Amino acid sequence: MLLRNLNKEIVVIGLSGGKILKGSVIDSSSDIIVIYDGKMFVYLPIDHIQTLEIDYDNEDNVQEPSERPIFTSQVSNNDLTLTNILSHAKGVHVEILVTRNHALHGVIASVMNDYFVFESPIYKTMFILTKHLKWLIPYSKDQFPYGLSKNEFSSLLPIKNQSLNNTFESQIDQLRNQLVVLNLGKEYSHIGRVISVKDQIIEIQNGKSDSIYFNLSHIQTVHQV
Repeated sequence: MLLRNLNKEIVVIGLSGGKILKGSVIDSSSDIIVIYDGKMFVYLPIDHIQTLEIDYDNEDNVQEPSERPIFTSQVSNNDLTLTNILSHAKGVHVEILVTRNHALHGVIASVMNDYFVFESPIYKTMFILTKHLKWLIPYSKDQFPYGLSKNEFSSLLPIKNQSLNNTFESQIDQLRNQLVVLNLGKEYSHIGRVISVKDQIIEIQNGKSDSIYFNLSHIQTVHQV
């Protein structure tokens, strides 16, 4: 694979949404590339990389890490897939970027066919369509978001035994008649009550009781109010 020839190179990566990252290439596959930005390991799905160029000058003096990233050390190159990385990241404090300018902090609770469940102290249980994940940054196993202790973090999470369906569409269908926020509520129309979900279309009734229809493929995150 072409990207594997870039291992240990310092690169500048342009992501969809206009984000720019710089770091040393640690590992890569046809599915994901891992870079070290001098402080953290960043896992980047290939689908969201728009440009990549070698930074021969390395003006920021990005150094190679002194250790291997924990997730890639647990899988072989043939198994370096986004799904496997998400599975290994379960229960670990991670930062993820899904929407354009809003990073989320929390832990991955479950990984399903085309979405994953993310537990956030701020937004509680979130359903996130995997294809919209732009980066994942793991923190140490004993570190929790916002400086919370393990007990404090656990106390902020919802207590529920929710059954999960394999696909995003069928899972969101379980939220019929529930109040939800789509895409972190970036638009007024993204907040409302789920009326129906069928054929990749979700019908939301907004605060004025007007129905609005969304293509589920373009819904990045869903969480209940």
